[in-house]
Amino acid sequence: MEKTLRLTHQNLRAIVPQRKTIDIKDYEVDDFKPSGNNLLDEWRIKRFSEYLTYKFPFWKRTGLKELTLPDVGNYKGLENIDEDALNLLESLDFEGTDRKFVLLADVFSSSGNYITIEEETTIFINQFEQYDNTLIDVKSGTLNLIRIVERPFFVGNLRINVGKDAQLNMYNLYIAKGDLLISNVFINTQENSKVIAKDFYFGGKINAGYFGLVTKGEKVYADVRPYYLGNSKNVIDILYLMRFYDPNTYGNVDAKGVLSDESKVVFRGIMDILSGAKEAEAHQSNHAILISEKAKVEAIPSLMVDENDVVASHAASSSPIDESMLFYLMTRGIPEKDAQKLIVRGVFETLKEELKKYNLEGVVEDALNSVVG
Repeated sequence: MEKTLRLTHQNLRAIVPQRKTIDIKDYEVDDFKPSGNNLLDEWRIKRFSEYLTYKFPFWKRTGLKELTLPDVGNYKGLENIDEDALNLLESLDFEGTDRKFVLLADVFSSSGNYITIEEETTIFINQFEQYDNTLIDVKSGTLNLIRIVERPFFVGNLRINVGKDAQLNMYNLYIAKGDLLISNVFINTQENSKVIAKDFYFGGKINAGYFGLVTKGEKVYADVRPYYLGNSKNVIDILYLMRFYDPNTYGNVDAKGVLSDESKVVFRGIMDILSGAKEAEAHQSNHAILISEKAKVEAIPSLMVDENDVVASHAASSSPIDESMLFYLMTRGIPEKDAQKLIVRGVFETLKEELKKYNLEGVVEDALNSVVG
């Protein structure tokens, strides 16, 4: 399993605080629904056995203190999996936002598919149930993947293997319609592969995302751009992990967003360069604009470097709207309030332009209209 944090260094091991949990009514053995695929169900039973060993986490920063689970529906997800695909699924095991939530979506998924890609393909997914589990193997070619998750309650896993010389272009639009949206994305990259990803977080009481990417080959290129728009008392809790195993790789995480009202973002960025990953280049940044005195940012950047011959950097900032930029627009005859709206909208302009190709710029536009008008 790919852990979020490496807890050992040479002969040293980190002291790990006890995991804080909450007591709620959890699923039981009778809630397990068979899939009809014996191979898959054997794997799910093992996952369920592990699931029962955990309680749900207490998240202090996010405010997750209680949780009501919906009734379990019929199982759907990965029913077409075969032995080779199951081995791939096993190899893409990860910790995610929390191990309990990863296992929850694995065992009880009510939507999701196993998909293989061997040529340039565009996939648009906007039909999700409360639990989703999807596995994609990009064997060759280019996959353009667009996902819109709009759910009152959602916990999902997306695992992607990007094969040698293959490419993944991905947009994840997380529009939370209720109290909880949790998305776990885990990507394995092979030699000379390329990943371009854009995420957008908006709405909900808790909108939590995990994005993990590992390099398992040389000359991997990964550029990830998270965007967030906070309003009301929304909490956006996002964790972006890149782990570099092999040399001559490039990874970048550049997050930016706007927070209004009493909203809050917790951004965790982890760039982890292991010994042997020579000439790796890793960058991360988070820049937030606060348009309310009660809005809050908690940025927790981390660089872990076990190799000398690398380039690594991180940066974080949070501030009100730039006064000099505001002044410049006002000198051009734009009223102050309109100038503020233009600056806020400008943060998301690149994302909106790219989404026009799929006629989806309205998703971001609607969110902006609800916050800044």
